[in-house]
Amino acid sequence: MMWKRLRSRKKADSEVPSISISDSADPLDHPRHQSLPEPTLSLPERTLVQRRESEQSAISDVHAQLFSSQNSFGHRRQRSQDRRNDPLGLLVLHAPVQRSVDILFIHGLGGTSLRTWCRNRDLENLWPQLWLPEESDLSQARILTFGYNAHFSSKKEYASLTIGDFANDLLFRMKYGENGPERLGQVPLVVVAHSMGGLVFKKAFIHGQMNEEFRGVVSSIKAVLFLATPHRGTDLAETLNRVLTSSVFGHSPKDYVSELARRSPTIDELNESFRHHASKLQIFSFYETLSTNVGPMSFMILEKHSSLLGYPNETPQPLIANHHDVCKFTSTDDPNYVSVVGALRSVVSAVRSSKESNSTVEEDLAHVANLLGVSGPPEDDIAACRAVRKAGTCQQFLTSKDFYNWVYTDSRSVLWVHAPPGSGKSTLCSAVIDHLLEEGSHCAYFFFKHGIRQKRSLGNMLRSLAYQIALKIPKYRQALAELSKSGLRLQSSDALTVWKRVYLSTLANEKFEAFYLVLDAIDESESSKQVVEFISGMGEFESLIRVLVFSRPVPTLSQSFQKAGRRIYVNSVALPSNEEDIRLFVAEEIEYLPSDDDFKLQTTNEIIRRSQGNFLWASLVLKRVVRCHRQDQVKRVLEETPDGMDELYDRMSTAVADLDLQEDKVLSRILFSWAMYAKTPLTVEELSEPYANEFGSVMDLKHTISQICGQFVVVDTNNRLSLVHHSAHDYLRRAGLHSFSLDAETVHEDLLCKCLLTLCDRTLRNKINALKVPQFLPYAATSWAFHLEGSSPESDRVLDTLVKFFKGPFPFPWIQYLSMSGHLAELTAVSRRLTAFARRRRKVETNRSPMLHRLSDLSLIDTWAVDLLKLPAKFGRHLSEDPQLIYKCIPALSPASSAIFQKFSGSPTTTLSVSGVSNSEWDDCLARVSAGTGRALVLAVTSLYLALAADMPVGCITLWDTSLFTEFKTLDVGEYVYSLAFNSSGSLLACYGLSRTYVWKLPTCSLVRTIKNPYQERPLGFKFNESDSLIMVTDIRRVYQLSTVGNSEHLSGWTQLNPSIMEEANVPEGMFLGTPSSVSFNNDCTQIAVSYRAFPLSIWNIDPPEMVARLKPRTKQGQGAINSHTGTNKVVWHPSGTQVIGIYGRIFRWGPLDDTYEEVKGETGIIPNEIQCSPNGLVFITSDVEGTIKIYDVAQMTVVYKLISEDTINTICFSPSSVRFYDLRGSYCNIWEPNCLLRLADVAAERFNDADSVNESLWSDTEDTRSTSISFPISESHADSKPAITAVAICNRADQHIAYGNDDGVVELFDPTANSRHTIAKTLFAMGIESLAWNRSHDQLAFSLLNGAITVKAIAERTAGQRQLSVNDVYRESNSPIGRGRVKKLLFDTTGKLLFLYGTRKSQVLALPSGQVTAERDIPEGESAQWIQHPSRPDALISISNKNVTAFTWKLEEEWSVPLDTSHALSESFAVDALYQSHHTRLLLVRTVSVQLNRPHYSFMLLPTSTLYEHDGKGSHISIKPINLPDALTRAVAHPLGILPDGRLVFLDNNLWVCTAQVGGAAEAITRHFFIPQDWVTNSGLRLGQLLQDGTILFPSKGEMAIIQNDMVSEW
Repeated sequence: MMWKRLRSRKKADSEVPSISISDSADPLDHPRHQSLPEPTLSLPERTLVQRRESEQSAISDVHAQLFSSQNSFGHRRQRSQDRRNDPLGLLVLHAPVQRSVDILFIHGLGGTSLRTWCRNRDLENLWPQLWLPEESDLSQARILTFGYNAHFSSKKEYASLTIGDFANDLLFRMKYGENGPERLGQVPLVVVAHSMGGLVFKKAFIHGQMNEEFRGVVSSIKAVLFLATPHRGTDLAETLNRVLTSSVFGHSPKDYVSELARRSPTIDELNESFRHHASKLQIFSFYETLSTNVGPMSFMILEKHSSLLGYPNETPQPLIANHHDVCKFTSTDDPNYVSVVGALRSVVSAVRSSKESNSTVEEDLAHVANLLGVSGPPEDDIAACRAVRKAGTCQQFLTSKDFYNWVYTDSRSVLWVHAPPGSGKSTLCSAVIDHLLEEGSHCAYFFFKHGIRQKRSLGNMLRSLAYQIALKIPKYRQALAELSKSGLRLQSSDALTVWKRVYLSTLANEKFEAFYLVLDAIDESESSKQVVEFISGMGEFESLIRVLVFSRPVPTLSQSFQKAGRRIYVNSVALPSNEEDIRLFVAEEIEYLPSDDDFKLQTTNEIIRRSQGNFLWASLVLKRVVRCHRQDQVKRVLEETPDGMDELYDRMSTAVADLDLQEDKVLSRILFSWAMYAKTPLTVEELSEPYANEFGSVMDLKHTISQICGQFVVVDTNNRLSLVHHSAHDYLRRAGLHSFSLDAETVHEDLLCKCLLTLCDRTLRNKINALKVPQFLPYAATSWAFHLEGSSPESDRVLDTLVKFFKGPFPFPWIQYLSMSGHLAELTAVSRRLTAFARRRRKVETNRSPMLHRLSDLSLIDTWAVDLLKLPAKFGRHLSEDPQLIYKCIPALSPASSAIFQKFSGSPTTTLSVSGVSNSEWDDCLARVSAGTGRALVLAVTSLYLALAADMPVGCITLWDTSLFTEFKTLDVGEYVYSLAFNSSGSLLACYGLSRTYVWKLPTCSLVRTIKNPYQERPLGFKFNESDSLIMVTDIRRVYQLSTVGNSEHLSGWTQLNPSIMEEANVPEGMFLGTPSSVSFNNDCTQIAVSYRAFPLSIWNIDPPEMVARLKPRTKQGQGAINSHTGTNKVVWHPSGTQVIGIYGRIFRWGPLDDTYEEVKGETGIIPNEIQCSPNGLVFITSDVEGTIKIYDVAQMTVVYKLISEDTINTICFSPSSVRFYDLRGSYCNIWEPNCLLRLADVAAERFNDADSVNESLWSDTEDTRSTSISFPISESHADSKPAITAVAICNRADQHIAYGNDDGVVELFDPTANSRHTIAKTLFAMGIESLAWNRSHDQLAFSLLNGAITVKAIAERTAGQRQLSVNDVYRESNSPIGRGRVKKLLFDTTGKLLFLYGTRKSQVLALPSGQVTAERDIPEGESAQWIQHPSRPDALISISNKNVTAFTWKLEEEWSVPLDTSHALSESFAVDALYQSHHTRLLLVRTVSVQLNRPHYSFMLLPTSTLYEHDGKGSHISIKPINLPDALTRAVAHPLGILPDGRLVFLDNNLWVCTAQVGGAAEAITRHFFIPQDWVTNSGLRLGQLLQDGTILFPSKGEMAIIQNDMVSEW
């Protein structure tokens, strides 16, 4: 409510309803997902209570509160208490079971989140919660309210809050304020706003539309209901602030009250900006019709015209109420309630139907946004231009012949409009855009900005235009959505990649009506030449695209457009005279000048004459003129102002130099620093936090900024600080200021320290958790490293600040904020900049005394640089899901040498402890996945999927998700697989098998083509071309093509292309070419590089078929040929298509066009047998038969990375992003992400963004490729080659020895207490270990080998200074007894004197130590069972098979058998594979396995074990039926681990979160505790995972046993 009265109320017989939640209340009785912060109130059930009329106003409320008698103190205190009870932030009032829309209520001035909506402030009348859910059309609406501190009688500390502050708080809470699965932005949102709340909403809506961070959630807002909102202000605002000023209770006037005044700048700016966004909303405006009591008087708070916007899409509606009661109703029959709810029904119905009809469009746009990293047009730029554009201006150009011809011509054309700086080009550009949009034309636009890196970027321009085009062109939108669904992401791609993928390959072929592109200030882009090249390329597109470009008349641009004229018509036009526009501008500005009309006209003419068409000059002069109060002052200003911008800048600089007060100079330098060197422009509110002392005492900040900065620095319509024009930046960098230095390094140092000072706040974590995020934090968190890069490495202040930050607890809250705000990727750039700073600092210290060296500090920075680089790769996905993990889990999971582990692993907030693994250094392995049971053969990879095929099972292709590395799908072709290939978008997968070719469409994996292969021909090269046809070179030098697009019934099979391709005419006599050793297609599949073992490398065109280049042997004087064309031969294309990289004894790079040639120098040792080039063209990779992988810099032909292992590598491959590589070794595929690739990609992105000409810096020839060289020192890594663990035996305590055996036949014990390992057995011939078992006393260990032989060891611990073990043989078999088979299970009896063996052919019981067989049982054919000791009888065993649960004595005599009823739980054919650890006496967790598509498929079932205790052995006919678990729970379980004593099931989900769920509880009661790093485990290792009674989890990790102690049990 805006104006609220305080009146005495008779005390009710009963107290006000309690405002607290009982701790013992059932959470299911409340909404399931409460928003943050947690409210401390419970709201009453729906009751209808007649309300009393309340007609007094907020003014009387203030008067009563501030000046009332002492007798009313009790009433005031009660109301104050009521107000404090109403929560701030978001509060969910109602959460329906099925949700289709959200409705958000925003109160007004003096109001609160609950009582604003209650008649008589009685929560029994809270109609949004109690009445709305009962409305049938609104039953699926989730209802929320938002509270903010807008109480006008609050103390002085709240006086500086503004409507903008409240709007920022609303936006932040809308995006980050809810922590449940239901969040704002997921469904359409309708806003209901009362009074000033409407202004808060408008400000938030405008800010959200122009801010990438909040655009997504704001775009969900579809309608707004304004209830008595002062769109044009109110005269009572000034009255209210006067009352507050006169208060004797410490109250003060409020900024947000001042902003409500009629004609206030805030009101005017809001209306002007909102007008351009309002068309996206359905608007209802309700206005009051009754007067409100204000003290002794009664009048209208808001007149009708102030409550209405006057927009075409606005529906006005009167309410029979005063300003106070337009948001409060007596009952559901109240006419006002009926009107408001009718409007709500209308908009909810409209957004529902719109959502249903537009659901596909919205879904596609969401995919496009993910593809491009763009979620809307650059509306902030056009809004800024609109704000300064005067009515009636720009008409001369809009009515010109040149513009008319450009708009209405039937041909493709470019209109280049050029004018000197300051001529109003950007303003004219905004007028053109608005004109086209108002005409209904399809238009996209982009404004380049000189001082903002993101707005100079060609990639950002192309992405933004593509998104805007997708908004209008359905086919194009669908095409981009398909690219996104395939996993392609272009947010960080360079401009050429974006151009090729979303323009040349997609837009160029679409047909649509004429489209207009408008580009402003292309001369301020990173490469104006490349912009013109892109524009000219559009002249060859299928559809009509017209481009309008504004810029300065730069000679290089003129040359570029002349060249472009060969491809598209270009009309170059100098901006026509803008004298009339300047006249309109000047006349409006001096309209209120206190003088007569003749003097105004004279002044106007003088300014126009001297401006010489320069809007900037005229506007700067006008700012001084309008502040004059006398005519002679105006004349003096005009006389003192020089002509020309440089002269004017000199005059403005003098004004700064003339500042007298030291505090003015300090504030001026602060403002100049941020306006010139900020990474992105900051708002005044953001800067007011770190400079509270400097800003706090300023009365009129905007006026002060203009005065003390000589008009160089301005505050735009979005309240952001910037220089008045980009030419001012050039001037200041060139000429500087006399008063103080603006040296770049010094300023960057100051800004860096200010950013880090904000992050070095010990209360920051609490602020973030409470969602009270400082406004300066988003900039400080994402930009401090940018300023570090610009700072001097010689500065001790910089190093001191960094050391303070990294030695304190400050990095974790910073990382937490980056995680929750979606900026975790910033850590990669921060890492690179820290490394660069440390390197530069070390160079500085070489010239200093060793006594002054700060080696330990630089080492600290280096360590953190590595940690920050690894965090996003290793833990990024999990941190994004739960930012609190940075405190709870990440330290324990980090290597022991990392700064994160060393500083934070002992923190009280850490809930994990990890032991058993040699996790001392960060490794480069991200994950390891299995290709099958045999040898991994081939792989193919896209952004989204990894496809693997092995020789066993034959014909089985496994698809893995490349984000989670979980198995996505298995395809079975039933024959040997030779090659796999994805198309460029990742939407098609092709397989070349032994006899047929298969093509699937992803992600559905539907088979779209299967065709017979050429007879007995094998592929050497197999690839999709740009039109998604397959092209292949076979082993007999034939080239084939297969179409995959279109109706398969009308498509032909493999078609041989011209037989003359690859037919060599000049083969020396007696030479037989045979099969090429290697072939490689270039990117567009128009050329083939062919290498032989004894013939020169050749380049062939496909169409027309001809050999175009041949590599000739290189010789040096006095030597023979360097390369003899013999030995191992491999060749690959560089992505540029201008070079090939190969192996001919040596590694070389060759340019076929100009015959340039270069070799890797100094290489010795094994010659590589595999080579691949990265998609970004910066590096290539090789592997050899000894398992060594090397990565080389393409430009320098030097090694930048070396990975050493002992395994033979079959294949290597880069990811599409070029930051990962994959290798096949044995039956596994390893995924690697080394630091050098991350840093190269990061640096390359910035190089491309800062390049003078992208076309020249990207791959155009050898010299250009060298220009992209990025120097890094060579780094080495070692691949873990420890044999895989195959068996594990544990006890129930975490401090007891853990036994494990591996593939090499080694049995080890790990002592968790001493953190030591002991080898107790090594088998002959490295025979692998099959199974292990401890006896009950934990002093005997039995193990079986793969051949079935058994060994029992006696293990005793002796302490003599150090913990040592004594190991002796108890029983040992040199060979497996005939007829028993492999031993799958070992069990000791309770005495340790009997050992049970479950073999593949027989079960036996051995007496120890003699080994005598005391009992024996043949295994029935097809039986696969698991055995355990009977839980209550020492003399019995339990066998669980797929059919029965059977009890046996230790003489293997059957006692009883109970059927296992699995008719509805599992597949028809399954086997019991393993028993998990169950520490609950009445539950048994069983792993089952079935074979599907020749692959094992694992599942689980939960058995009640009451029968094992209660069965009488008399053969009753009961059965055991698995416990029926909720579907949501079974879907969530990826890897069961066991059952805790309290009955909770412990499992891993697909994201490797360790979760628990109470068996028999609700499906929603799944709790995530912590996660397992993906690179620690494999699927086979997870199947050996163990759960101890205290919740400790164990599993094999890289040949060791990881032991993770946690708080799962203690926190329960």
